Amino acid sequence: MFSLFALVLLAVTYSMLHQSEDRQQSKPVGGFYVAAADSRIFVQTMGKEDAPAIVFVHGTGAWSEIWRNSMKVAARRGYRAIAIDLPPFGYSVPPASGKYDKGAQATRILAALDSMGVQKAVFVSHSIGSAPLMEALLREPQRVNKLILICAALGLDTEQTDGADTGLQHALRHQWLAQTLSAAMLTNPAFTSTLMKSFVSDKEKITPAWVEVYQQPLSLSGTYQAVALWLPELLAERGTWLSDKLDSYLAVKFPVHLIWGKEDTITPLSQAVHLKALLSNAELTVIPGSGHVPMVERTAEFEKVLDASLVQDEPDP
Repeated sequence: MFSLFALVLLAVTYSMLHQSEDRQQSKPVGGFYVAAADSRIFVQTMGKEDAPAIVFVHGTGAWSEIWRNSMKVAARRGYRAIAIDLPPFGYSVPPASGKYDKGAQATRILAALDSMGVQKAVFVSHSIGSAPLMEALLREPQRVNKLILICAALGLDTEQTDGADTGLQHALRHQWLAQTLSAAMLTNPAFTSTLMKSFVSDKEKITPAWVEVYQQPLSLSGTYQAVALWLPELLAERGTWLSDKLDSYLAVKFPVHLIWGKEDTITPLSQAVHLKALLSNAELTVIPGSGHVPMVERTAEFEKVLDASLVQDEPDP
C-alpha cells in the first residue's frame, strides 16, 4: 500500500515539475491562435489559403499534429487543411471557466471557425472529438459539405438520461482526485505509450515517433490541471444535448462517411452500424486489423480511404 502511494506521489510530482513551458511561447512553428469564445484555439494549416476548407478535430489526449499525414492527403486534393487543438489538449489556451461539456466545446468550435472565416467545410473528427463537433454541426448544419467520422464516440447505443452526473463523475468533480489521476497517468509522459497501446489491436504500431508526437504538449504549464477539469466529461452519459438525441441524426441531410477499425474495442463496430442506420446519407468503411486509432495503427490504409472519400467531393482547381 505504501509503495503504491509512493509511486503515485512520484508520478504526480514528476508531472508538476515537468509541465512548466509556456504554451504560447513554445507553440510549433507555423501554427497560430484564433479567438474561440472563452478560449484561444491553436491551429495548424496546410494548403492554399483560398482553397475550400477541411477541418480536423482530434480525440482524447491527442492534438492537431496527429493529422499531419491526413492534412497532406487533403492538401494534395486541393483543400486547405485546418487542424485544431480542442482544449484542454494540445497548445490551446484552457478556458478560465473550466467548462468542457459538449455545449461549451461546440461553442468554441463554431467561434474558431468564425475567427478563421470558415463558413462551409468538410469536417473530420476522431473518437470523443466527434461529440462536440457533432453538437456544433447539428446547431449549424449549413456549414457542412461532408462529415467524416472516425471511430466516433457518441454513445448513441446507450439509454438517454437527464444528463445528471453519475457517481463517478461526481467524484471526479473533486479536483484533488481528478488532478491526481491526471498528473499520475493521463498527462504523465511515462504512461503515454501504455495508454496509446490500450487503444490499438497491434501494439507494435505504437512506435517511438508516434509516442513522441502525443507527448509533445505534455510539457506545457497547467496541462494536468486543465485535463482534470475535463475528465468528468469523459464519463458523461448520454444526456439532452442535440447530439444525444436520435431524432437529430434522423434529420441530418449532409453526407456522412463513417470510417471504423474492425477490431475497435473502445467504440465497437456495432456502434458504427447503429449510427449508419440513423443517418439517411451515410456510408461505412471498415479497416481490417485496426483498433480505435486507424490513422496511427493502419496509416497507409487509412490515408487511402480518406483520399477516396475526398475524391468524391474534390473541390474545383
